[in-house]
Amino acid sequence: MKMRSVDDRLRLFLGSCALAGALVIPPAVAHAAGVSPIDATAAQRKEATDHFTAGKQALQISDLERAISELRASLEVVDSPNAHLELARALRDSGRIADAWLEYGRASETATELAPKEERYLKTAEAAVNERVDVEAKLALVAVTVANAPAGTTMKVAGRVVPPEAWNAPSVVSPGSVDVVLTDSRGAEIARRTVTAATGQTVPVSLDGATAAPPPPVEKAKADVSEEDHSGAGDGAPPAELPSSPPPEPTSDPRKLRPFAYVAGGIGVAGLASFTVFGLLSSSTYSDLQKVCPRGCPPDKHGEIDSGVTQQTIANVSLAAGLVALAAGTTIFFLSLPAPSGTRAALVVAPTYQGAYLGIRGSL
Repeated sequence: MKMRSVDDRLRLFLGSCALAGALVIPPAVAHAAGVSPIDATAAQRKEATDHFTAGKQALQISDLERAISELRASLEVVDSPNAHLELARALRDSGRIADAWLEYGRASETATELAPKEERYLKTAEAAVNERVDVEAKLALVAVTVANAPAGTTMKVAGRVVPPEAWNAPSVVSPGSVDVVLTDSRGAEIARRTVTAATGQTVPVSLDGATAAPPPPVEKAKADVSEEDHSGAGDGAPPAELPSSPPPEPTSDPRKLRPFAYVAGGIGVAGLASFTVFGLLSSSTYSDLQKVCPRGCPPDKHGEIDSGVTQQTIANVSLAAGLVALAAGTTIFFLSLPAPSGTRAALVVAPTYQGAYLGIRGSL
């Protein structure tokens, strides 16, 4: 009689869920799970219970990451509906709504399977279904249609692998940007779509596995070159070598000479200025002496005579140095200008049998 009473309550419970539209059972999703609570040994029960207790304590103090870790560790030992329920709550509170929705589904599924033997799991199933309805109101759905999928294709929706048997059912995702990706058996991406899903909305997505990208053009070019080499060898001709451009001739920037032109020009201007000053002094001294001693100067005027000679010498040297510096500065300035293509010219200083040569040699 007791078993019949349990079955009747289960049928009533599941029937009411179906009528309310609250229980949306997705296709089975593979997840790590331990043994059934009914088949667990005493040691397994203790290990699972220790993790379960630690997880509930962490959940009570809002240490959600530790709670998730401990509850998953418990499920790896014993696949308990209560552990699934507490894990769903921890995921929900941490903001991972889509993961929580899936975990609520596992809690209700395992609890429903065990309820005929363990009546206490009826409350677990009822709580999982009711809380799942609240979570579902905050989610979005992505309905994916896949065409021409090669064998071994994997589909991921929002980073979660969807098994092939679940491709025809909508996938629950958190609202926002969602990536839907197809990869081949080697893990290479063959199709991708990014959509924006709003709360309570079902977004259709179509992917074609036949639109895989062709091989990179670089690899194809290498294959073409290899084929040409083989075909040329068949004619008895040596394989053609790709022409290589000659290395560029080393060039120097003539503009680097510009500062030297300015320096030389400055020296030339200073030399001419010095020539002007000392030339005027020498001319003034000479005029004064001529007025004082037109027929020859007495010994006491020798100092003025020597001063005039010195002034004239300085003026002459300044003139010569200024002219040379100006010539050199002008030459360097023109050499520092960008030369037209094909022009080769250079400033040359070389000894000759008559002295030295300073000038430009080259050709246009």
